[in-house]
Amino acid sequence: MLEKKVKDIIDYAAEYIEDTTSDWFRVKKEIVNLLPPVNRSLFSRRHYSTKKQMINEFEREVMEYWYKKTGVRLVIDKNKLHDINWIQKPKGWALKKINEQRKKNSKKNLVGQ
Repeated sequence: MLEKKVKDIIDYAAEYIEDTTSDWFRVKKEIVNLLPPVNRSLFSRRHYSTKKQMINEFEREVMEYWYKKTGVRLVIDKNKLHDINWIQKPKGWALKKINEQRKKNSKKNLVGQ
């Protein structure tokens, strides 16, 4: 459940944004800039490695409240979202692939001579 002061700030942002955009990240930026630092931590941060956005439950509540207040369904650009199936590869993972490829290429060159 959203706090009253957070709702008030969302209402204020909705007054001047109105239906000019349906981009969630643009609306989020406006709301975060209006919020005091204590409440900003409720919003998610970018992923540490991919630098893409992640959405949390609080943001989903804000998006739903925005829809009820303005009638505008906020849209999230899938290209800006962090993939939940992303797996961090260990350090030097590509070196193994590169070395295997080099071995294959050198064997081909030796056979061709």
